[in-house]
Amino acid sequence: MASGTVKASLSEARPPQHSLENHRRVVNFLVRYLHSHCPFLVSEIVESGSLGQGTTTSADADIDLVVMSLDVPKIDNARWLPEKLEKLKQELARGSSGQPPHVSNMSNSVLGEAIPGCSNWKQTRFALQFNCGGYDVDLLPTYDWSISPGGYKELYKLCLQETNPEWYTRGTAKLQVAFVSEQPNEVRDVIRIVKHWVKKKVCWSPKPSSYLITLLVIKAAENRRYDQVGILSEFCNLVHKNPLNISWSVNYDAKLYKHKESRVIMDPANPMNNVAVSGLKDWGPFVSNIEAFRRMLGIP
Repeated sequence: MASGTVKASLSEARPPQHSLENHRRVVNFLVRYLHSHCPFLVSEIVESGSLGQGTTTSADADIDLVVMSLDVPKIDNARWLPEKLEKLKQELARGSSGQPPHVSNMSNSVLGEAIPGCSNWKQTRFALQFNCGGYDVDLLPTYDWSISPGGYKELYKLCLQETNPEWYTRGTAKLQVAFVSEQPNEVRDVIRIVKHWVKKKVCWSPKPSSYLITLLVIKAAENRRYDQVGILSEFCNLVHKNPLNISWSVNYDAKLYKHKESRVIMDPANPMNNVAVSGLKDWGPFVSNIEAFRRMLGIP
């Protein structure tokens, strides 16, 4: 029966408790350390990605932290971000090597502690990437729109004016986390099943992003809120659908924003982020292989 296969798949996808505890231990240390040693003023650090959204799987070994601040510019990300990322790297490298940090507002909770095993430093357009305690970490600095006088409405206006609105996606991480983490447990468990399949069971590429999978499952649950088998069946149906138009008016009025692509999945946190495009450049392999996923689970 499909329900038995789904339960077995969920058992495989769920991370063991000791793994979650280790994951959380490294995250908590990094958050404490950054609050005390970051080279710019931090207002909040958001655990984005699977851990913050409550959809971690046994295949997840990464940490995504969005470092929010009013001490960085709102715009011209390409100009100021590389310098901030380099300063973050220097400070974390000092902490990892046990050298004293070069800041004055040190917290007693991390004073004298060295960050566990940071290595493999890499800088992208948006993030500082490295390995810490066996986990791949992405640090993404951004202006804190959640406490800005103009708020997210000002951010959305900027996105409309920008030729590259993806620069502002990390600024809505707090809204993304809230949207996903508020979903019922049974829905987040279905997200785990699909994410685990994509990460561990498939060999084709490009693979859909975790956030794309997450939004498709959430919409499937809204369309077919019966049981997990029904949600998974509707998820497969949505993957086949083209044209596809999915949106949520939870943080903005979706009718005010238009996209020209045939597949549109509007990020509930950012109307200018079409996750159907940003989360997957080529849908062909995904569509071609989704029936194998259906058969694997015995879904009607």
